Amino acid sequence: MRTNANKKKVIIIGAGVAGLTAGIYALKKGYLVELYEKNPIAGGECTGWDRKGYHIDNCIHWMIGSKAGTDLNAMYLETRALDPDHGIGLHRQEIMYKSTLNGEFLTLYEDLEKTRKEWIALSPVDEEQINLLFSDCELGKRTVIPAGVPPEQLGAISGISLLIKSLMTFKLFHRYKGISTQDLIDRFHHPLIKACISDFCTPESMGYSFPMCYGNFASGDGGIPEGGSRAMALRMLSRFESLGGVFKGNCPVVKIEVDGQNATGITTEDGQFFAADYIIPACDAAHTFSTLLDPSYMNSMFHDYFSKPESYPVYGMFQAAWAVDCEENLLPCEVMASASQIKTHSWQSERITFKTYFYEPSFAPKGKQIIQALWGMDGTAWDYWKELENDKTAYQAKKQELSCSIEQRIEELWPGYKEKLSLLDSWTPCTYRRYCNAYRGYNQACVITKKSAKIPYPSAYIKNLRNVVLAGQWLSPPGGIPGSCITGKYAAFRVDYLEHKMLFQAKKVFFRVILPTLVVLIATLVL
Repeated sequence: MRTNANKKKVIIIGAGVAGLTAGIYALKKGYLVELYEKNPIAGGECTGWDRKGYHIDNCIHWMIGSKAGTDLNAMYLETRALDPDHGIGLHRQEIMYKSTLNGEFLTLYEDLEKTRKEWIALSPVDEEQINLLFSDCELGKRTVIPAGVPPEQLGAISGISLLIKSLMTFKLFHRYKGISTQDLIDRFHHPLIKACISDFCTPESMGYSFPMCYGNFASGDGGIPEGGSRAMALRMLSRFESLGGVFKGNCPVVKIEVDGQNATGITTEDGQFFAADYIIPACDAAHTFSTLLDPSYMNSMFHDYFSKPESYPVYGMFQAAWAVDCEENLLPCEVMASASQIKTHSWQSERITFKTYFYEPSFAPKGKQIIQALWGMDGTAWDYWKELENDKTAYQAKKQELSCSIEQRIEELWPGYKEKLSLLDSWTPCTYRRYCNAYRGYNQACVITKKSAKIPYPSAYIKNLRNVVLAGQWLSPPGGIPGSCITGKYAAFRVDYLEHKMLFQAKKVFFRVILPTLVVLIATLVL
């Protein structure tokens, strides 16, 4: 067993769920790990905050991987993102969300057949396309998200096993090859069906996004850990520290120091230098390549992400939260409704999402509730908000204006809440940029479209830097908790690969030569 004096040191930049996961797995592999975070607490965009006795949750709507028996679930248990052994349960609803338009409703139940019948009853003329879509949702129930080891480290048996498990995923991808969500929407006649699909998936996204995500929920996945986003991140931090990891909050990193083809360590905002054998930037990728490293280290895929918005769009959100002086919950689930009545800018979405946290009584005082709204925006909204933020008075006034408009919409949709709402907080793309260095203020990564590259995922390795490995949602667009955590786990495995490189040469030959051949053969037979 190696002593601390003989252990190699890993520095991780960014204590979101990617950084936390990377730290936990690096510690388990025997490294010394220091985790640097610009904010006082860990979590990154997986967080929440308190206002006037209420808790505002910023992240989790439903979490892929909460269902037992998957690689993702095993990873969540190992990092304590999920922690049933310590009494942390899962909230699981039978409805993914409900869409409403012009007084009509559509519901996405866990029961696909129940949902299918509701859609057909609403629009018999769309029955053929509805049946085809729900057949694809059945495929979505059987899709697999691997989270074991990085693909380049797969052995022969595990590689073939993964291929077999992924056949339904390949089949779904094949059915929607070259098809966007907008193309899928255009197959239907009824405006509410069109709205229901676009309520979850942006029009530019790939057409398989809706059947894959809804299918996952229908499989029994998509729970929400008790306590919400911040509590989950803090459990992961506790797990990290219990393994010997060192967390340094309120400690922004301003530069990764480089000597030749090796990073030597980091410099923090207060001018201190900390040496490291390996560095894992687990923060926003645009920040990594614009601030921490020279832009010349950015590979071509990242360059396309940040320079071709038509192929890799990003979006934005305006969000707000209200205290509700009412014990009764009037929302049966997450509800997507029209925002055309209050839309005043071209960058605002036609739809808006509302959610209460009735399942989390700790989020509000007894006899009260909290309701939150999320209003989507297109990528041009960032330019508006960035300019507006320079005038603090105008910025606050605009936030107040939008919050008031949304509040009126809430009262129209649920008259029982009229005169019972009190604004707690509102936040914009500038908020995510300020706290998380989020690219163009978006709290996720870009969206893969039919204009994207055939293999639209960047390498986690940086050319000409031997000891830096990337982690974070920008390696796995469109981002979110599962992809972030997976890239964090993989980063730790990749560091270990670099440390013991020769042991992996045989597996590399398999992955680069034999496995691709098998993929082509199996795909040809199945598809």
